[in-house]
Amino acid sequence: MVLGLALESVVEPSKHRRPSLWSQLFGDPIRAFGSLSLLLLLSLAIAPSKDHFSQWRHYQNSYLKMIRGRGDAVTLRRHFQAGIQQIWIPELGVVDRCTTCHVGVKEAGLTDVSLQPFRRHPVMPHDIEQFGCVICHRGQGAATTVEEAHMSTLAWEEPMLPARYLESSCGQCHRAPLTGTPQLNEGRRLMARYGCAHCHTVKLPEGGSLEAEDDAPSLSHIAEKTTREWIYAWVKDPQAYAATARMPNFKLSDEEARDISAFLIANSTPISGDTFSLPTAAQNTPSDPTAGASLYGESFCATCHAVQNAAGNVVGGDIGPELTRIGNKVRPEWLAAWIKNPRVYDPLTAMPHYRFSDAQVAVLTGYLQTKSDSEFLANVHLDPRTPEQVAHGKLLCTEYGCASCHEISGIKKAENFAPELTRIGSKPISQLIFAAGMPHTLPAYISGKLRQPRAFAAGLKMPQYNFTAAQIDAITTALLSLNERAQTLPARLSEPLSPASNYQPAGRAGQLMNDLACFSCHRINGRGSDLAPDLTWEGSVVQGKWLEEFLRNPNTLRPALIRRMPKFNLTADEIATLSDYIMTVYQTPSFDRESMPNSGYPAVLVEEGRQLFYSKYACQSCHIVDPKADKGYIGPTLTEVGSRLNATWVYHWLKDPQALRPGTIEPNRNLTEEDARALTAFLMSQKESARQETRK
Repeated sequence: MVLGLALESVVEPSKHRRPSLWSQLFGDPIRAFGSLSLLLLLSLAIAPSKDHFSQWRHYQNSYLKMIRGRGDAVTLRRHFQAGIQQIWIPELGVVDRCTTCHVGVKEAGLTDVSLQPFRRHPVMPHDIEQFGCVICHRGQGAATTVEEAHMSTLAWEEPMLPARYLESSCGQCHRAPLTGTPQLNEGRRLMARYGCAHCHTVKLPEGGSLEAEDDAPSLSHIAEKTTREWIYAWVKDPQAYAATARMPNFKLSDEEARDISAFLIANSTPISGDTFSLPTAAQNTPSDPTAGASLYGESFCATCHAVQNAAGNVVGGDIGPELTRIGNKVRPEWLAAWIKNPRVYDPLTAMPHYRFSDAQVAVLTGYLQTKSDSEFLANVHLDPRTPEQVAHGKLLCTEYGCASCHEISGIKKAENFAPELTRIGSKPISQLIFAAGMPHTLPAYISGKLRQPRAFAAGLKMPQYNFTAAQIDAITTALLSLNERAQTLPARLSEPLSPASNYQPAGRAGQLMNDLACFSCHRINGRGSDLAPDLTWEGSVVQGKWLEEFLRNPNTLRPALIRRMPKFNLTADEIATLSDYIMTVYQTPSFDRESMPNSGYPAVLVEEGRQLFYSKYACQSCHIVDPKADKGYIGPTLTEVGSRLNATWVYHWLKDPQALRPGTIEPNRNLTEEDARALTAFLMSQKESARQETRK
């Protein structure tokens, strides 16, 4: 009995023990089914509640509160669409939900709202519905949270573009210069000017590769041109010689600069005629700085070459090298030969052959030799070169890729010398090595590489450029435009870069035009520069007699311009050859230049045109007919335009200037037939004979 009581005392409490939570919820199939159903119901309730408190819904509710008290609230509320908004463009691979939060981007009435994400988008040439937002701003278009849409995350490396690089997105489609993208245009110009494509390949979507536009000189004959001491100082620090030097600083040691200079001098070969001994009479002519400066100015050397003035400012053009210390650089015999005929040393140079007399060569050579700095080479002392130095110098030229820009005998241009930049704008961040303290973004990497290229790792070869902050931003913008989308964009949505023209004039005239380097200033049939007027239709523009006189002694057509065409000392036969070729070949097919007379217009019509010129159209605001009364300096002077231009050209120009020269600043005034003919009559009456009569 005692044993039974003991057992009862043990068993009895277990009957009153509370069951565990698990057994209460899942102790039998019925309880398990009920518990799982409840959990499923709770999980289903979480999703809508999470959606209710999502960021995008918060912004939409805030937008509705913001517009509630506005005068245009009814219109804005009618335009508003609740819920997630999506733009889907399969052709571009775009899934864009940005307008879910940025609900006011298309509302013209929200110009007074500065708060994001409710600001109205600035006026742009594209429809958001056709291109979306991420095409321009990048970021993750499918995201619905600020962090995932705007920032880099573990699953998404491409954040939104900083505003200052936004023009790079235009470059994905537009590979030609655009009026509305000055920073992108400047970046592309700098890349071409500083020869980035010499080392880095940039493949174009339409085929071919980007070409550099700089003209690095050949180093195969450099010993005739300069000294080993100057080469040493130049490669050590090019900007110490010329502030505008395009060659970057390779940060060479003294020994490296010594050995490179030794190799280049030892490797140099002479060219027949690249040095010139002036005749005894010219050599014995006393140096006249005034005459040298006068000839330098009359030849308009400053159009292409710059010098530092007394204030330290660089004045002049940037087509040719800076001449501030040219006397330290070139040998007198080489300089005289270069001035005499630059094409002996460099057949493709942009400098024209002036046909100077020996006396003029002597004067100009003496003047340029005075442009020197006695301290520039004062501390450069080099021992005679050794074979070991020459061999090491050749190795250094190969390792630093000198032949990528310069022609060097015995060294082949390296292929793929530097990383390809075709898709640099889409480079994954995971493949980049960042410098310490640098933000881990692609724009930061590119701009940092341009600013301090060797700060990223030891042993890097990229040289140091002296780019300004604005230039770095411009080049970064241009590089960001080189991305995957730019390469894969459908052809119908892109505007490819027009291929460079390879136009070449024929015959004796073509040889003369190359000798005079006409394409360095003028554009003809798509080839050349825009420094001077386009000559494609020059035979329809001017009169033959005037052209011959202009080639003999160029006069001033635009008084406000400093850069003008120099006198080339052409012979009568050369002038006739050029004039005949231009007047015959360079004619527009739009009209017959002989269809209107160049003189003989009725006095009544001339007077009517004069009234229109000075009253109705106020042409004197930009042009000069009467030098004593007119003040227009924007356009070319018209004092003797009747002796210079062809009447048919004048008439068609007045009717529609842009049709003849797209992009001209001359406005299209939509002249009537009568006004155009009257103005043509007045302008064609402005001849040299009329000016002489007026003076009498």
